[in-house]
Amino acid sequence: MTPSLKQSQLQPNKLSFLIVLPILLAIAVLLTYQFAPFVNQPELGATTISKLTETRSNNEFKLSTNGFILIPIAAFITLFLGLWTLTNTQLNRAASILTALSGVLILEYFVVFWMKYSDSGGDYLSAMAIGFWTLLALAITMILQVFIPRVVVAKEFQLRSLVANQESAIILALILLVVVVGLINPRFLATRNILDILQGNAYIAVAAIGMTMVIVTGNIDISIASLVGLLAVISGRLAVADAPILVAWLVPLFVGAGAGAVIGFFVAYLRVPSIVVTLGFLSILKGILIIWTNGQRVTDIPPAFYLAQMKPLGIPMPIIFMVVLTIGAALWMRYSGIGRSFYAYGGNAEAARLSGFSEKRILMQVFILNGVFVGIASVLYASQLRIIQATPPPGLELFVITAVVVGGVSILGGKGTVIGAMLAAILLNTIRSGMIFVNISPFWIQAVQGILILVTVLIDLIRRKRQLS
Repeated sequence: MTPSLKQSQLQPNKLSFLIVLPILLAIAVLLTYQFAPFVNQPELGATTISKLTETRSNNEFKLSTNGFILIPIAAFITLFLGLWTLTNTQLNRAASILTALSGVLILEYFVVFWMKYSDSGGDYLSAMAIGFWTLLALAITMILQVFIPRVVVAKEFQLRSLVANQESAIILALILLVVVVGLINPRFLATRNILDILQGNAYIAVAAIGMTMVIVTGNIDISIASLVGLLAVISGRLAVADAPILVAWLVPLFVGAGAGAVIGFFVAYLRVPSIVVTLGFLSILKGILIIWTNGQRVTDIPPAFYLAQMKPLGIPMPIIFMVVLTIGAALWMRYSGIGRSFYAYGGNAEAARLSGFSEKRILMQVFILNGVFVGIASVLYASQLRIIQATPPPGLELFVITAVVVGGVSILGGKGTVIGAMLAAILLNTIRSGMIFVNISPFWIQAVQGILILVTVLIDLIRRKRQLS
């Protein structure tokens, strides 16, 4: 007889252990990474990873440090999976697969280590301390735990159904891309490069949050690049004019909301298609930017303005903004009345109207919110470098729309999540960086974006046909 969920109650200890296993593994990895001696060196003695990577002189053996950043990233992913499983024990099987993939990320460091060790002809393997061997054992454990039998669950919670969604597919693609490119060129796994991928992508992911809301309602905004450029210059010039830094950061949010309100008015009350309105705004905003700045960049910005260069607790601020805003927006879209009304309107506008939703209110709300997120993205964009260009970021609107569509947001409206859009933005940036490290021209990224859009839209159409049949 096929085991059921009720039968699993006969083995409460085993089931509870499997549920908390990802959490225990994640905590063990983080503690080992931070505190356990990693290598015993001739001059410095027992050295932790944090001490080893502090300066070059602390790495007497010249150990490979490429891939170290993957260890805490994998640990935090595993910790999230464990907490995710606690909210719904039926997700345990899917979480075990993703935990194993996190183990693969950690194991990649040891593959890179062994490649360099073999090439250098070194004899320092015997000097590796308990932290080295513990992390290796934990990575192998994370991979092997996937073979522990789990209970059979309902169809909607089976592994095939869970990994078929767009977010899981992107995670798999990301891990595969990191592993393959990292093995071809270990420099790709350098901490600085991985942080650059995440940090440089953050303002795009924030802009993708607002774009997700817009596309979920069945609309689109192709003016965001011009708006980001204009708001970035406004923010920078306020800072140069000795305005309070908080004012320089907040004004772009209000101006962005105002621009979104104007676009929303044209779409909601004048019935002009959003693509036409935003196409007009694209040219208008770009013209205003060029005329106002006369092509001159914003320089001599006070140091306190550089929000994107701050690192509270050692974590770059753009990454904090990206993660916190994405999680907050995902929860708000799922559980708030306004967020659910966006999905209802995008899925079936007529049914939403008959259910009592105000079409004009929904459209105004979504474009105003989009303007706010564009404002946040513009501040992150403006504060990441020492100067602010007097031109819109090239290709930003295509990049953001690609991230949203590849992230699983249906171009027809009514489906998709901001988490998928964030993951897709990271994937696209990783592809761009990976091309450089494997000596492929980065100009191919535009072709890759086009292919991903066409494939994703085709898959979405196929899914819709299957649902209707």
